[in-house]
Amino acid sequence: MNIDQTLISAGMGRYQFISCLLFGIMILYTNITSVLYIFTAGDLKYRCEIPECDSLDRAKWIYEPDWLRFTTPYRSDTGKPQKCQRFARNHSSGTNTNLCERSEFDETATESCRDRWVFEDYENTIGTEFGLMCEENKWKLSLVGSVHNMGQFIGIPVSGIVSDKFGRKFTMVVGSVLTAMIYIVQSFSVSYPMFLVLEVLSSSIFSGVYGATFILAMELVLPDKRVLYYSILECFNPIGGMIVALIASQVKDWRILLRMSNVLGLFFISYHWLAEESMRWMEMQGKHDKVISVLKKIATVNKKTLLDLPSDTQMESKNNEDENDAKVNTSILKDIFRSSTIFWRMIRCSLLWIAAAFVYYGLNISATEIAGNKYLNFALVSFVEIPACLFNWIIMERMSRKTSLFSMFLLSGATCIVYNISYDYVGFTLRLSLFMISKLAISIAFTIVYILTAEIFPTTMRATMLSLCSMFGRIGSMLSPQITLMAEYFGGYIAMFFMGSIAILAAVITVTLPESKNVKLPDTIDEAEKIGNDPSSETVEVSMIN
Repeated sequence: MNIDQTLISAGMGRYQFISCLLFGIMILYTNITSVLYIFTAGDLKYRCEIPECDSLDRAKWIYEPDWLRFTTPYRSDTGKPQKCQRFARNHSSGTNTNLCERSEFDETATESCRDRWVFEDYENTIGTEFGLMCEENKWKLSLVGSVHNMGQFIGIPVSGIVSDKFGRKFTMVVGSVLTAMIYIVQSFSVSYPMFLVLEVLSSSIFSGVYGATFILAMELVLPDKRVLYYSILECFNPIGGMIVALIASQVKDWRILLRMSNVLGLFFISYHWLAEESMRWMEMQGKHDKVISVLKKIATVNKKTLLDLPSDTQMESKNNEDENDAKVNTSILKDIFRSSTIFWRMIRCSLLWIAAAFVYYGLNISATEIAGNKYLNFALVSFVEIPACLFNWIIMERMSRKTSLFSMFLLSGATCIVYNISYDYVGFTLRLSLFMISKLAISIAFTIVYILTAEIFPTTMRATMLSLCSMFGRIGSMLSPQITLMAEYFGGYIAMFFMGSIAILAAVITVTLPESKNVKLPDTIDEAEKIGNDPSSETVEVSMIN
C-alpha cells in the first residue's frame, strides 16, 4: 500500500492537529529532562565569608561589597572573586583586632576557606548539599551532564532496536513513564554516587522517546507538509526549557525541581490509548488490518472519504512479492555494512549530530555562566528556539536541505567566534544578542539534521539509523558539559572559539550529503541509495507527491 497516496485522500486536518498537540507535549517533556541537570548540578557564584567584615546577620550579607577587593583575590579572566580563597590576616600590623581595613589584610598571601560562604544567589543544588564546593570539585558537577548524555549514548541504540521491534508507541509511552518515576526517585538521593547512578538509568531509558515521537509525527503527514508540521512540533521543545528555568527560579531546590518537573511524565500512560502506532511500522509487520483501521480513523476525524483500500489478500500478495527482500534483511546492521552508500551516509550524519549536539548543549550550559540573571538568560536562550522553528520552516521551504543546513552551521559558528573576539570591546546587550543568534542558528541546524536523517534512510531501518546517528551525537553532548571546565581553566574565550570552529567544520561536511527535499520517504535500501544519485527517479517521486 502507498501510505502517502492514501493519506492524501484521508486529508490533513483535525486528526493531525490533535496529534500535533499530543506529540508536542511529549517533545516539551523531552526537553525538560534534557536540561534539568543544568540546574540540579549547576555551579553557583560564591566567595569566602570574611568574619572581619561580613555582618553577623546573614540576611545582610552582600556578595560583592566595597571592601571585597582587599579581602579576597579576584580571577583575571572572569573578573569575579575566588570561591574558596581569601587574603590572609596581616599579622605584621601589630594589632589583634578584627578590623575591616585594608591594612589588616596581606594581599600577597592567601588562605583557603572550607566551611562558610557568601552566595550571590543561594539555591540548594547537589553541590551545596553533597559538599561539592570550590574549584577542585567543579569537575564532579560537570560530570553529571556528561553522565546524563552517556546514559543516552548507551540507551539510544537499544531503544532504536526496541522501537523497530515492538513499535514506536511502545518506546514512547514506556520510556516516558519509567523516566518520570526514576527522576522522582532520584529526588530522594542521599549521596552523590546514588544521584549519578539514577541519572544514567533515567537518561538511558528515556533516550529513545524523542526519536520515537519524531517518527510517529513525521509518518502522519505528507512529504510536502513535513517541514511545517515538524517546525510547529519543535516550538514545544523550548517551552520545556523555559518551564524548568521558571520552576528553578522559584523553588531554588534541586529535589523540589525534580519532582515538580516530572509529574507530567506520569500522565503519559494515557498515550497508550490516545496515540496510534506508526502505520509504516505496522505495514512492515504485516498488520495490514490495523493500518486500514488507522487510515479510516484519520479520514473519519478529518471528515474525508477514503479511496478504495486494497483488501488484506491483495496486501498479502504485495507483501509476498517483497518476501525475498525481507529475507535478505535479516539484520539491520548487516544491511548498513552491505551498502557502502548507506554506511558512509551514516558516518557523515553522525559527525553532523556530534557537532550540532556539542554546540547546542554547550550554548545551553554557557547561558547560565554569562553575566546577568542566569534563569532569565536561560529562558531567553530557550525562547529564541521558538522563532528558530518558524524560521526553519521558511528557510527550508525556500532553500534546499543542504543549503539551509550549511548556512545555519556557518552562521552559528561565525557568531560564536565574533562573540569571542569582541567580548572585551562591546556591551552586555550586544554580546547577549550574538549569543542568542548563535543559539538560534544551531537550533535550526539541529532541526534540519533530524529531518534530513529521517528522509535519507529507508523505513526498514529508519528508527535504527536515527538512533545510531543520535547515539553518536551524544558524544558531542557528553563533551559539552566540559565547556564549563574549559572556561574554568582556559577562560571563556577559548570555549566559544572552540564551539564556533566545530560548527564551521560541520558546515563543510554538510556539502557531501544528498538532497532530500520533496522526496518520498524511501521504504527500501534501493530507494534510499537513489536519493541524490538518480535525478529522474527523484523527479518522478516529487511529481507523485504533488
